[in-house]
Amino acid sequence: MKSIFTTLNRFRPYAPFLLRLAFGYQLIDAAGHTALHPTEGITAYGNWLKDLGFPLPLVSATFSAYAEFLGGILMIIGLWTRWAAFFLLINFVFAVLIGHVAINDTYKNALPAINLLAMSVFLLLNGPGKPSFDER
Repeated sequence: MKSIFTTLNRFRPYAPFLLRLAFGYQLIDAAGHTALHPTEGITAYGNWLKDLGFPLPLVSATFSAYAEFLGGILMIIGLWTRWAAFFLLINFVFAVLIGHVAINDTYKNALPAINLLAMSVFLLLNGPGKPSFDER
């Protein structure tokens, strides 16, 4: 008798798609409401990073905003997924360490960045799954 888990194995290639949709939307939404927001924008994000003592705050803010926004789009459509995950991994390592740990932020506040870091590692190592342009 087949176990339910053996039966579910045939759907494994589609599991990353759910992660890509959820976290891709979160990336686009966060970048759109903060760094790429018309009134606050990258300058305000850069000033916040400067207050944290971040190196090259305006360059870092620009990299972070576009990594999140473009990375979110690439994640959702499954195009260049591993490259997007690589740049997002770099972004979220710095976000967790400098944006949360260094300022003694709470785990609850750091959790979105930690989740996005974990998602980036997962997709970097496992690829986008199906459906995706990378797996066509």
